[in-house]
Amino acid sequence: MYRESSFGSPRNPFHSALSTLVIGALCCVGACSPKPLAVPSNLVVSSKSPRALPAAPIAKPNDAPRIVRIWFSTLTLRPGTWFDGTIVGSSNVASVEVRTAAFSINSARLAPGIYHFHMRVLELPPLSRRHWYELYIIARNTPGDEAVEEAPLRVE
Repeated sequence: MYRESSFGSPRNPFHSALSTLVIGALCCVGACSPKPLAVPSNLVVSSKSPRALPAAPIAKPNDAPRIVRIWFSTLTLRPGTWFDGTIVGSSNVASVEVRTAAFSINSARLAPGIYHFHMRVLELPPLSRRHWYELYIIARNTPGDEAVEEAPLRVE
């Protein structure tokens, strides 16, 4: 006498729970290994700051802010290294923030539309290493309008 398993039947309470767990696990695997973003065309990565950066375009205070050029010393952070950057935006940019899910840097204003930061990378928790993160470069004008660029950031 052969008896069919009732596990696959819709009346089994574990049938829907198991399928939900399998689908959830597959979604997590896909979400945990995203492809890094493309580097924006206005971003320059080099160990030395460029000799000449473009001038900040003149804009009215209520115009939308613009990010013209970004320079970063690296897009791979390691504990103990320095992370530097210069951002050129339109003249109406009131602040520039460089952020990820793990940290946020408020850049210092050097001149209208010119912002710079210089940061020492501290020791990072082991679980946050060897991952790609989205690095957001956010320029805001006085009314709070934003211009955002996204770049890939590797944490080693």
